[in-house]
Amino acid sequence: MDMNAAWLSGPIQLHSSRAFECDELTAEECDWYKQRWHYWYIADYVFALPTVAFFMCAIGIFIIGNVTSQIFGYRRFRGPPLWTKLIASIRYLAYRGFHVKSLHWNSAPVGILLLGLAGTVFFFCMDLIPQPYYWPSEIYGNSPALATRSGWMGLACMPFIFATASKANWITLFTGVSYERLQVFHRWISYAFFILALLHTFPFIVYHIRWHDMEKHFASSLVFYWTGIVALLLQAWLTFASHSTIRNLGYEFFKMTHLFAVAIFMVMFFWHCGYTLTSWDYFIATAAVYVPCYIYPWLRTCFKYGVNSKARLFVEDSGFVRITIPASFHWVPGQHCFLRFTSFGLLHALSTHPFTICSLPLEKQNEQSELTFFIRPEKGFTARLYRFALESPGGSVPVLVDGPYGGINMQRYQDSDHLLVISGGSGAGWCLPFIEQIATHRMISADEEQGQAVHADDKEAPAAERVSNRSNSRPLSLRVILATRDSSCRTWFLRAVSELLSKHSEAGSSFNTDIQVEVYLTDKAIQPADLEDKPTRDPNAKGSISSTEKNITREEGRNINVLERDFEGRPQLPQIIQEAASVAEAGQSLGVFVCGPTTMQNNVRNAVAEENLKILQGSRTGAVYLHTEHFSWA
Repeated sequence: MDMNAAWLSGPIQLHSSRAFECDELTAEECDWYKQRWHYWYIADYVFALPTVAFFMCAIGIFIIGNVTSQIFGYRRFRGPPLWTKLIASIRYLAYRGFHVKSLHWNSAPVGILLLGLAGTVFFFCMDLIPQPYYWPSEIYGNSPALATRSGWMGLACMPFIFATASKANWITLFTGVSYERLQVFHRWISYAFFILALLHTFPFIVYHIRWHDMEKHFASSLVFYWTGIVALLLQAWLTFASHSTIRNLGYEFFKMTHLFAVAIFMVMFFWHCGYTLTSWDYFIATAAVYVPCYIYPWLRTCFKYGVNSKARLFVEDSGFVRITIPASFHWVPGQHCFLRFTSFGLLHALSTHPFTICSLPLEKQNEQSELTFFIRPEKGFTARLYRFALESPGGSVPVLVDGPYGGINMQRYQDSDHLLVISGGSGAGWCLPFIEQIATHRMISADEEQGQAVHADDKEAPAAERVSNRSNSRPLSLRVILATRDSSCRTWFLRAVSELLSKHSEAGSSFNTDIQVEVYLTDKAIQPADLEDKPTRDPNAKGSISSTEKNITREEGRNINVLERDFEGRPQLPQIIQEAASVAEAGQSLGVFVCGPTTMQNNVRNAVAEENLKILQGSRTGAVYLHTEHFSWA
């Protein structure tokens, strides 16, 4: 029987033997072969375990950062200037990116690039620095040293590829890094896995061509070679077909083929590895990491949310499709759910679609809230939803809900003295929960509000003391900026904001946060009849500008300003962020939240990085935090 298929016959063992005798080797050759970097029988310990340790150390750094941030919130622990500068330096690395205009490409942040560089250096050093690449004689075995190293390091990557693949995962649980942001590591580890697979495969070809026994070994190890070839071809498909250019051509097709290829790949790869040394341990680890994360969302949907949920569909004046679903769970602004519609054909019943939640849950526990989604219909499935809502306004369809996922860091949200929320186009609905969060008076308890009343008349106190007095209050201001090219979207958004504030004002909410809403109409098709009191053009803005300022509500205990601005160009986001950061008093913090196209996100993150650089250099005090959201899910 082929040695690679020996595990099919009993007794089945978890590990193969490490017994080795130097019968055909001289004492000198035996000593050389048993050195740490040469000995095949400990290769799994020497190359696979350090790879696991590298990934675990990287995850451990993020766990430490997450725990530290939970213990020392910015408001609760201002710390010495050194601490402030440390936070600013970390945020600079986390935000600063690069844009290649000719390629329409935005890089990952500098910090992520440095982490990727560390991984690249680790893999190349571990794989290419040890010598030799090929054995000087066949007496040392038929597996070239380079192929052995590459194979074990690639196998050690596998559990981490699956650990970063699922929506619910252990890494997010312990690090606080949402699964969307883990996708970059999922892709990069997959690239490393594929390159190592190539470095494992080609040395065998070179080696056996060199000794003129390729045909002999191929015939004697048929299962070994064919399972390896099939696994490599499937791995190539999984790696390159996942590129956004191909994935965006048809997401449902991509997902189905991706899952099918993964299943076949795992069978072929399992068979290829046999029970060589500890190779099966990595398959067990992969299953232990991935299977619970795959099953958990299904169990939550079936037993907590139920399988009888109904979604109602409407078409808004803006052309958005509004989906409402009763829900009894809690969520925060910026979170999204995956919806599985079971009545639009088998293909859509087997696939899920991510949509950002544009509402907040009710304040009272155990009350049924309502998930609201605003979707701009494009091609494919969203166009089908639009046709259904147009033909049957308010019609109900069965849906399975999986989520919520992602969302903003509520501690960072509440630790911010000033909030700046920026969105583009169909991200209009994404802004609404931020306004509702303030308007529903959820940020402060009655005891804290009474404490603020004591300090209401301390305007003569120093700025630092006033900041301390406000340290337990909700954000002092909220500025919302929407850039859209659609005038109907502008009209709908302003009406939605007005209705939202009026509803909570009538409900008796008492809030002092200054809310300012600005809408930038970027298309040239501006309607002059809708504009009033047109001021002089802003010299920092591109294109012409007209503006109207309206106080929707100004009552005792309430101060809500709505500022409408219409541009024939895009808002100058770097200047807006610089202005927002400079308005904050000494020691205050600014939280920036953005959902928009990649160009908008790139401008915002680099502007926030610049403000953190100023803090690092000592020319600015306080703190500036950034949260970015995937535009395509808004």
